[in-house]
Amino acid sequence: MESGLTKKIIIRVSSLSVLAALITFGIFLPMLSYIKKTANESYKLRTLLEQRYEEASNSRATQKKLEEVKSSVADFYPFLFKPGEELKLITYLESLSAKHNLTQTINNSTLDKTTSKQTTNITMTLVGSYTDTLKYLSDLESSNYFIYIKQFQFTPVYSRNGETQPTANLNLTIELYVN
Repeated sequence: MESGLTKKIIIRVSSLSVLAALITFGIFLPMLSYIKKTANESYKLRTLLEQRYEEASNSRATQKKLEEVKSSVADFYPFLFKPGEELKLITYLESLSAKHNLTQTINNSTLDKTTSKQTTNITMTLVGSYTDTLKYLSDLESSNYFIYIKQFQFTPVYSRNGETQPTANLNLTIELYVN
């Protein structure tokens, strides 16, 4: 009887071992694989969401800065040249040169080709005394226009015998920002 009981115990232990192996390989290992796959996908999703959150946060910060820039740019509009005000600008330049006793000649201009959101250029020659020319430049810089001086050439005017006269030529190219 002992050998029959031993066989039954061995069969039962073997079946329990096979059942345990089937449960381990059939349920636990696929479950662990699925949990690991889900953890990786969760990590990727969390990383993507963090990245999107950072982008949204940066976008909001950029929009806030854009609003600040727009409000500060509005303060500069009165200083920008507006298409259609060419005569007003030329009259201003002429009156400024007359105020300082300078002879002004506009050599080249892109005022007639100006459209919004661009720049326009004026090239001119001024002839007069050195101090009056400096005063002209000072008044030009303090004008109500936002002016960028692109080219500046200051040359003295000589007499025939080689002595310097108290006059100077100023070749000037200015650029104005257009609104």
